[in-house]
Amino acid sequence: MKKILLSIASILAFGAISAQVAKTPLIEHFTSASCPPCVAQNVAMKAILDNMDANNLDYVKVAHQGNYSFDPMEDNFPTGSSVRFQHYSGTGVPHSALNGTSGYPSTIVTASTMAAVAAQTTPYQVAVTQNWISATSVDVTVVVSNTTPAAVSTANKIFISMVEETVSFPSAPGSNGESVFHWVLREMYDATTGTGNATAGSALGTIAANSNQTFTFNVTPPSYISDLNQVSFAAYIQSATSDDMEQAGKSIRGGVPGLLDLATATSSTVGAGYCNYSFDPVISFTNNSPGIPVTNVIVEYDINGGTPVQETYNGNLTQGQSTAIAFPNTNLAPGSSTINYNVVSVNGANAYSGGSVAMAPETFSKINATTSTTPIIEGFQGPDEEPAPTGAIADNPNGITAITISDATVNAGYAIGGHGNSDGCFLWLYYGTAAGESSKLVFEKRDFSGTTAQLSFTHAYAQYQNEADKLKISVSTDCGATWTSVWEKSGATLATAPSQTTSFFPNASQWVDNTVDLSAYDNAPDVMIAFEGISAYGNNLFIDDINTSVASMASWDCDATLGCVDPGTGSGQYTSIIACNAVCTSTDVTETISSFSVYPNPVKDVLTIEGSYISIEIVDVFGKVVLSCRSQKEIDVSSLSNGVYFANIKNQKEIIVKKITVAK
Repeated sequence: MKKILLSIASILAFGAISAQVAKTPLIEHFTSASCPPCVAQNVAMKAILDNMDANNLDYVKVAHQGNYSFDPMEDNFPTGSSVRFQHYSGTGVPHSALNGTSGYPSTIVTASTMAAVAAQTTPYQVAVTQNWISATSVDVTVVVSNTTPAAVSTANKIFISMVEETVSFPSAPGSNGESVFHWVLREMYDATTGTGNATAGSALGTIAANSNQTFTFNVTPPSYISDLNQVSFAAYIQSATSDDMEQAGKSIRGGVPGLLDLATATSSTVGAGYCNYSFDPVISFTNNSPGIPVTNVIVEYDINGGTPVQETYNGNLTQGQSTAIAFPNTNLAPGSSTINYNVVSVNGANAYSGGSVAMAPETFSKINATTSTTPIIEGFQGPDEEPAPTGAIADNPNGITAITISDATVNAGYAIGGHGNSDGCFLWLYYGTAAGESSKLVFEKRDFSGTTAQLSFTHAYAQYQNEADKLKISVSTDCGATWTSVWEKSGATLATAPSQTTSFFPNASQWVDNTVDLSAYDNAPDVMIAFEGISAYGNNLFIDDINTSVASMASWDCDATLGCVDPGTGSGQYTSIIACNAVCTSTDVTETISSFSVYPNPVKDVLTIEGSYISIEIVDVFGKVVLSCRSQKEIDVSSLSNGVYFANIKNQKEIIVKKITVAK
């Protein structure tokens, strides 16, 4: 009798084991549209999953778009990604979890780890179906089955996520260059009620032998869904104590009734260069819907979020036909103009996928057409000025992080400006900018008529390892139609500090002064100067204390001892310092201003200058001359108020600017 009972028990045990089913791997992938390292990881993971699709192997993926700088999909539903990221104690992206075990994507999600999960068995089966009633209503049914002849309760939590399997943007919405995203989390639902934002999941009770629990609910898809036909639902059950995923399943996307298939693009034109403000907005509209003609379209645009301007198309577009909807000509304003485009309605109440008609904003930068005779004296002081300081524009079409910063912005705890003398500077955040991305800081036109000038500035930069991040300075005399490079450095040549693998922020000793020869533009009436930062995905670049030292040369003459001087009166006059120096061959003065010593700095009462020079002008941050004198070693500055000033020091060969701080 004992042997018979043992045999029956063995048969039952074997039956229970044999009734188990294979696990479906679940990937929770944490990424961001502004995370440069995520790009390679996303491509590698997509290749693995494409191979699984090709071999008809099951898996479920949910991509959590995180807030690494900026990600519009994270902005749509921030709590879902945040809660799941915290659940896995994530510290940065990219990051993934495979069936409840988290780690870096390159090691946690591979063909072999996915196969290992699929080789495991479980008593649970999860089936998910969706049934669209209309474009605003979908029924969801989730059936969790116990496939064994014994009750199971290992999994006690069920999570249900709405996923958009492909989200496409007309252009990269973040800073890492990606424009197509896969299996994006859009919402999480309570399995029993269908209530949204259910990031904690729902209780899953004990399931009797060979039985199931069924969850049915109806939802209205969020308005930010790009393409309703890309929506599917993922359900996964997990142990609240061990984090082990027992099973996962997903529905089949598509099937939205009466959904128009549309496409749009912008074909607007804008005046060439920085001074032509003319703007002609145009939206190209295409109907790809079989059997549904488009007879009415309302589109609009706005500039910098202002009052929308609308246009209406009335006609008959059949499948595959397109039309260009043009708006009246208008003018942009000096500065940065962001054009936002929108489709208001198609055929009145007909439903269509918002993503298919989404158009990327366009940004155009225009300069003030009026030429200024005031020199550029930019110390990036005061409150942060974004995207560019007064008197300049940021030509930054891809929206990379290139901004004015202050001590408060970065919480530095010390003076972040050039040589530690001020609290502000300009930053290109190459540490978080994809290679090849660039932006320009373009200063408004200057009139150098009757003057000679040179450009001075200070910068700080460290490589990450050996990347060739670049700073390039160019000059234009035709309002940006053409540019001539006048200064360029990159990589180790640009570096002012040792390489480091953390985000670089300079201390006072890591700044270097630079002087750029602009003598080719003496007497030029219309000069634009642009600083261009070009990322190699290395480390950060900072610039500060930009100054065009402009000095009158109408009365320069040649002194046999001192060379070219400006005594205020005199006989020999020259059109430029170059012409003057060409005549003054008798002079033998070799000392340059760059070897001079100016101290103390900060200064209280007396400023000392070690070295020979002809004259000095001290100007405030607005370019006003507040003190001037001729060659003397000690200068009384006690009359000046506390603040930042610039000392324009001149000898017979050059002019240079030294930044000084008066502090009493």
